[in-house]
Amino acid sequence: MISINEYKQNPCGMLSIPYWKAEKISIPDNIKIVHNNNFDQAMLNKYNDKKYFRLFHNLKNIPIFSNNNYTYGTISKTEINELVKMINASYTHANVCASADYINGLTKTKVYCPELWIGAFDNHKLIGSIICDFDTEIGEGIIEWLQVLPAYRGKGIASSLICKALNIMKHTAEFATVSGECDNSTNPEGVYRKCGFEGNDIWHILTKL
Repeated sequence: MISINEYKQNPCGMLSIPYWKAEKISIPDNIKIVHNNNFDQAMLNKYNDKKYFRLFHNLKNIPIFSNNNYTYGTISKTEINELVKMINASYTHANVCASADYINGLTKTKVYCPELWIGAFDNHKLIGSIICDFDTEIGEGIIEWLQVLPAYRGKGIASSLICKALNIMKHTAEFATVSGECDNSTNPEGVYRKCGFEGNDIWHILTKL
């Protein structure tokens, strides 16, 4: 395991996941995680490949996105069932199904930060959300989940949620990171870059054939 100082010098290039997760997980024998710099096409003879981007934000020059049609506020633990329903309705393009137990579990980790669970509302209806962590040991803000209901996409809601989270992070965090699937039809990388995230780190999750 690399040191905290090594990680902080290049978080997105050193690890495919946040440091706090890397400390606690064990990679199965049938999986390899390889940075794009070390990837070889010959690996595809033995492995299936899924690519993920990992981006960095220095929490400076955060864009402002104003959308007066919707309201934004924190999501409390009492609203988790509504949050789970909205998350699952947002992932019609992917095989994602979040359970209430899983989302509740996120509130029990050492990086849980309630003010970084932010919802977008249309007349009190939850239409989008962002779930972020804050690792106080590293000084890292981490975007874990971002979703907007299909009917509300293309209205700047995702950008607003990201930048609201970044503006909260900047008061305590040193930097922020996010990762996501490269080949995602909703193009999450594009919206993160629009909000000031940078970097070119790609990680390959290789699963043995």
